[in-house]
Amino acid sequence: MAKFNFSDTDKSRWIQFDVDTEVNIKLITKRELREISKRSAKHAKLTGEDEADVADRLLGRAAVLGWRNKDDHNHPGIIVNDQPCEYNQSNIDLLMAKSLKFSRFVNQTCIDEDEFDRETDTKNG
Repeated sequence: MAKFNFSDTDKSRWIQFDVDTEVNIKLITKRELREISKRSAKHAKLTGEDEADVADRLLGRAAVLGWRNKDDHNHPGIIVNDQPCEYNQSNIDLLMAKSLKFSRFVNQTCIDEDEFDRETDTKNG
């Protein structure tokens, strides 16, 4: 049976990204996804930047609310070039642009309600 729970409040959860890293992901609504699409098309037209790259970056900014080591919340849990990668907009952009694994994870978990719910149920109790 299909069950839907519609709400005006944002949904976000810490979802396990790899063995020891969690990412706080916000579920992106259809309305937000359409807005990201419009903004990326406009930005790409003005700058000549690839529209898919712009959309991916904007989706990351909207969906990623933080990351951390699952056992030591004082450690960011992501290492880039042998250095801890602190959570900030520049590093979201970097990971969305350079890491296929991170970008795919964000894209899959933030827009698919079933995937989002399953991941939060199994990973976050």
